[in-house]
Amino acid sequence: MRSAFLLLTLLIGAQTFHILQNPNSKTHQDMTRMAILLATANICKSVENNFKAPAPLNSEMLAEACHQKTFASNFEKGIRIISYNNVMTDLNNIFGQHPEQHFDNEKFQEGKQVITSGLIAITNDIEKERFDDARKKLGTILHVLQDFYSHTNWIELGYTEPCTALIDPEENIPNPANKHMVTCDDSPNGKSANIKDEIIKGKILTSGYVRKSKPKGKCSHGGFPDFKEGINKDYSDSSHGPLHTTAAKVAIDASVQLLEKIWRSLKKDQALIFFKLMGLCNETPKGEWKYRISLFNFKDSYPDATEEDIVDV
Repeated sequence: MRSAFLLLTLLIGAQTFHILQNPNSKTHQDMTRMAILLATANICKSVENNFKAPAPLNSEMLAEACHQKTFASNFEKGIRIISYNNVMTDLNNIFGQHPEQHFDNEKFQEGKQVITSGLIAITNDIEKERFDDARKKLGTILHVLQDFYSHTNWIELGYTEPCTALIDPEENIPNPANKHMVTCDDSPNGKSANIKDEIIKGKILTSGYVRKSKPKGKCSHGGFPDFKEGINKDYSDSSHGPLHTTAAKVAIDASVQLLEKIWRSLKKDQALIFFKLMGLCNETPKGEWKYRISLFNFKDSYPDATEEDIVDV
């Protein structure tokens, strides 16, 4: 069981910002939680002149500051359900079969399509008051959006703000590499973590390829089971790990932008409907944290999935 758990941990860690806790690193759960709290605080401020964000910023204190203290536990569950569906994007794709869901393999337009079509679907769900369906889709597209900042060279290119083209159908993704362009140095020992100088100077966007899908001259994602270095910034010990903190910060900012885009897209009662989406209302969000593999106890590694709602399947 221990060996199987370690294997699963490695597989998950190879794909994305970690979903299992890692020292000095942000997980997808960390980023999703913080983005929801920040966006909700911004929306509370927009409807109340005297609003003051609490410190520390957590679901209980923010619910009280937004005059929704009665619904604090529902808000917390809403955050956890969205985070869980974010995590499931990895657990359903641990073998890299959907690179567009991680912006791997230079799947820029395909990844953007996942996000923009997801935004349309979420808006439709909200209009029909299908908030549980909307939360599931929201978790997925937040995952895709967040991975862009770890799996591409956006941060290496010197950008410190989100790529707004990812959530705007009318805006083009800036300067993506074409499939024939050499983007990384292939060394004899199999390393491909060194982005070529002309790619950086030309502000050309690339991303890492996973496993055997990597063509010669392209960058590797890195990590298990590639057994080589790569350009991911998934955690602080990655080959490009020194940029992890910056990547995570920009990913949070991008997530806030996406959440506020959903809020602004609502036709009426924008703040109230957004609160319902987040679970900050009198209706308890439906949903359970179901794990496909019941052998593993995620209690220590995934604290956002330790409540009595967990069901092993």
